Amino acid sequence: MPSATAIRVQIESTLAQRVPAALTLKIKQAPEVFASGMAEVDAMLGGGIPRGTITEVSGPSSTGKTSFALCTLASITQLGNACAWVDVSDALSPETAAASGVELRRLLWLRMSAERRTKLTDKPWSRLEQALKATDLLLQTGGFAAVVLDMSDVLPQHTQRIPLGTWYRFRLAAEHARTALVFLTQSPCASSCATLSVRCEPAAVVPFSSQGETPLFEQQQYQFARERNRNEGSPFQQRKPVQRASWSAETLWSRVR
Repeated sequence: MPSATAIRVQIESTLAQRVPAALTLKIKQAPEVFASGMAEVDAMLGGGIPRGTITEVSGPSSTGKTSFALCTLASITQLGNACAWVDVSDALSPETAAASGVELRRLLWLRMSAERRTKLTDKPWSRLEQALKATDLLLQTGGFAAVVLDMSDVLPQHTQRIPLGTWYRFRLAAEHARTALVFLTQSPCASSCATLSVRCEPAAVVPFSSQGETPLFEQQQYQFARERNRNEGSPFQQRKPVQRASWSAETLWSRVR
């Protein structure tokens, strides 16, 4: 009676043309990552945000989503890569981006063109549909190391209405273009299509500065909680507990003395 090893060799030799290494476990290679420039956050994320996948950064307003994205784009653009920022609510400040270290000549800023008199919370779909189409075009065109889709001001009940097929299409397009696609949202909406899911939480507030004639609010503390990272370990391993990291963002006016 032939041994198990002999049977395995016979099966693989028979299926070699159609299914190479049919009985061999495929080892998943570690993806290329872009560092955010914040040591504590990068250590928690395993080096940074992965390239060719979707990273979803969710959380309430003023919890560090935009600051984290700008710090990451600063690291990417300083390496000579081109990036894009799809701005649903036209809220990005170029001055703040430049102060964060982003090289603006390597950043494509797409501002949605709905009527400014229309509140985003009332009828967001005009701008949101434009943003989704713009993101799709950017991924299909390629050439961008990272694309940020900023939906921070869109209410969760609207982002949850986006078809799941849209996120699947974005995931495949990002993988093909080797683009780090980052979503900024109030609550997670990409479901299982997001490889990395991070939740932003408010942390302790730094007291006002007592130096100088006028006390100024100098920096804000933030806390990140990593909820899911599909690039770590085997899918058969038990899910790891939530990990957290804290960091701070400096206000622009604190640099002027």
